[in-house]
Amino acid sequence: MRYIKSFIEKNSDNLKLFLRINRTIFTIITVIYLLLFIINQFWNKIFEEYININAIFILLLMSGVFFLFPIIKEEEKFNEKRKLERADIFLFFIMGLICSVLVWVKIKDFGTISYIISGIAGLITLVLPILIFYDQ
Repeated sequence: MRYIKSFIEKNSDNLKLFLRINRTIFTIITVIYLLLFIINQFWNKIFEEYININAIFILLLMSGVFFLFPIIKEEEKFNEKRKLERADIFLFFIMGLICSVLVWVKIKDFGTISYIISGIAGLITLVLPILIFYDQ
């Protein structure tokens, strides 16, 4: 354990640079993966023979692990309470609406039950972040 601590102390500048670069890479890979995933789902696997979306997902997971390291340390340092603002609720509402539409588009052939399922999915997407926010 002390070897790891001494390694971190000696290379703290390089690690900070790596984490800063990783933050940028993580956001780019997240946007690319989500766009490719949505295109892949709704336009009948248009690029399946050219791009392996699972490889991008593995890169996203590995980058996400390193993305969380500084966030966890900052959370331990700053444990201040934050109020739920109007912009947060608006963002959660938009996320729920987008989720409802995406689920409905995917299962619209089921008839009336597709409206119920998409409404429940949107409601879960709306309520879950609010509950997680107040759990802090």
